[in-house]
Amino acid sequence: MVDALTRIHAALVPGGVLVDTQPVSLREPVALGGEPIGELEDDEWLEMVAAVDAELKETLAAGLFELQHEERYGVMHEFGSGTECLDVVGSWVGTRVPSEVAARLEHGSGRATVEHDVRLRLFDRR
Repeated sequence: MVDALTRIHAALVPGGVLVDTQPVSLREPVALGGEPIGELEDDEWLEMVAAVDAELKETLAAGLFELQHEERYGVMHEFGSGTECLDVVGSWVGTRVPSEVAARLEHGSGRATVEHDVRLRLFDRR
């Protein structure tokens, strides 16, 4: 990852901006037909985010980038059905769909939603 960040640094003009966005929720509430049915688990994903953060910290210490801004947003994903939701979130790397949530999504009816927090960071190239 440090190699990738070094290459990004080389590709950006001085003062250029690196945009980093990551979903950062430990648990993601799932609703079906407007009723809560459980949560997705992002433990594995958050381990990957922590590894990326560690690599970014190294590039900051090396003076390649400087953090200029950070904020979080709440994001709501909406799906036409539980099956569609299960198909999509089941493919998210590092996210586990507990079996009871999967069963409710697979056999339930109505629109499904998943909420999570996203972190946005802006880094200036030095």
